[in-house]
Amino acid sequence: MPLGPIDPDTGERQTLDEIREWHRGMIEALVEQRTSVTRAIREGLAVTTRFATMTDADFDGYFDVQQRELERLTMLNLVASAEASIKDDFFHRVRKNLKDPLSRAYQNWYKELSPGKKRRPDFDEGGILQVLKDVRVMNSHVVEGYRECLRPRHWFGHGRNWDKPVEVDRLDPDDVYDRADALLRAMPT
Repeated sequence: MPLGPIDPDTGERQTLDEIREWHRGMIEALVEQRTSVTRAIREGLAVTTRFATMTDADFDGYFDVQQRELERLTMLNLVASAEASIKDDFFHRVRKNLKDPLSRAYQNWYKELSPGKKRRPDFDEGGILQVLKDVRVMNSHVVEGYRECLRPRHWFGHGRNWDKPVEVDRLDPDDVYDRADALLRAMPT
């Protein structure tokens, strides 16, 4: 069974740093928009219909929601970027039949997968992250720290149609960046 396709030239992969920089730029733009609209309202200048009928509380709430959604989208992107990098590493190690302990563990696990799972292997529990943790090529706290980001990622990415995981309110983009970056940096070469 062939391995899943990996062609970095055809995708639009983003690094963690690119995502963080985008987030910072978007926060700056949001702050600038809020300041600009606030100034226009105070000076009696025209504003878009969206803002014209808002109370102060509505106005504040609008920008709070925009920032919250921006942070959630950023966290989703950060977790997904790290996941893609880990999966790329997995497929590389299996394809190249490398001989280091992690590669061997991946290869042994891969052999036991069904044809469908060989194309799209599980990532978290019982999947790639579990093999990575079991081989002990890095501190298990690094893997577990990243895993805590997966529940919010699934909630964001799958329509938020179940109870909100507690991690959604506990983590912010900086936390997720740090955890994803720690995992990628701890990966053996």
